Amino acid sequence: MKTFVVVVSIWGNNGTDWVYTGNQYVMKNLFTEEQCQQIVDNSNWNKIKNNEYYDIQFDCFNEESR
Repeated sequence: MKTFVVVVSIWGNNGTDWVYTGNQYVMKNLFTEEQCQQIVDNSNWNKIKNNEYYDIQFDCFNEESR
């Protein structure tokens, strides 16, 4: 069975495009794909954005591909 990790990455807007800042957090816990997708689903999070030039992104990645 494939296992997945939750990855939180930080993005910045340079005025034209959203670019990856090079920073990310990888959760140490392993999940099934379904569990991982449930965690990162936007409906599970309240977003508070005070800076329009930065954002975070939640993704699921196959643990073997990191």
